[in-house]
Amino acid sequence: MGYDAAPPPDELEPLLSAERLGTYHRHAPAWGVPPISLYLLGGELAASFHRDLGVAEVVLRNALNDQLTERYGPRWWADEQLLDDRGQAAIAKAWTDARCAEDGPSGRLVAQLAMGFWVHLLESGGYVGKKPFRRRRYYDATLWRPALRFAFPNSTGIRSEVHAVAHRVYALRNRISHCEPIVGGVRIPGTMIRRSPAEIHDDIVTLVRWVSAPVGDWLAVRSHTPVLLRDAPN
Repeated sequence: MGYDAAPPPDELEPLLSAERLGTYHRHAPAWGVPPISLYLLGGELAASFHRDLGVAEVVLRNALNDQLTERYGPRWWADEQLLDDRGQAAIAKAWTDARCAEDGPSGRLVAQLAMGFWVHLLESGGYVGKKPFRRRRYYDATLWRPALRFAFPNSTGIRSEVHAVAHRVYALRNRISHCEPIVGGVRIPGTMIRRSPAEIHDDIVTLVRWVSAPVGDWLAVRSHTPVLLRDAPN
């Protein structure tokens, strides 16, 4: 039984900040439930999304790592000519945080890299070095065409489209990680676009299907998120 399946104690609402509940007061009419009930439903949605994201993030990470390993070897991340400054900084941090060793397995470092790192690899690439020696890394030429596009055999093969979906999924992950409300949708950073919970769930399934159609179909059927959205009063 979920938190949203039974009325909470009267003492709960006063213990939640007015600022936090304000979001639920604004969205409660559209959902057709009291604000405190929407708050609890939002928690159930976040928990369900967290399980969905657990599949999507690992699938994405391993698919990209497998292709980069095949093209550049198991220590592709150590190639100074491959990644931009942002990517190299993420590698350095993961190396320190995971206490990696020169002769250690690459899997230790790969598992430490956050989802943002992998999504960034699907961008067009940034810069490396400082002026006057600053140079651009063109990920289309070094990462996407020779390696990463093969991680998404069921996609359109257009890097920007794959990145857009992965970026939206990452935006949801960040909101959930920071315990931010999702009942009003998820705004995509850098835009005014807001994706509803149902649309974001579709993005997760799409991203996984692009890597593996059977796994994506399984996730679509087994995920509890659509059940929560379907059974919501609205």
